[in-house]
Amino acid sequence: MLCLVVNIEAQEGKQDEMLALVKPLVAASQKEEGCIEYNFYQNLDSPTSFAFIEKWKDQAALDFHHNQDHFTAAVPKMGPLCAKPPEVKQFDLAF
Repeated sequence: MLCLVVNIEAQEGKQDEMLALVKPLVAASQKEEGCIEYNFYQNLDSPTSFAFIEKWKDQAALDFHHNQDHFTAAVPKMGPLCAKPPEVKQFDLAF
């Protein structure tokens, strides 16, 4: 199982746009074959700070996700809303 943590810092005042953009991405991604978990979280202490927490069955499922229309359409639109590039960390199940 693969786990991704993608930290995103939205520009001040762009939080609502980010949430509106990401909502359909999350809904579609959760329905994908091989998706175990796909959620978007907002930091309680810093409302411009968000994180995707994703769990995928394997690399093939993640690769499939990265090629879906809902992903390839949303990601470029997220860039202008971000204060800095997203930080992506990928983990494998330790035990």
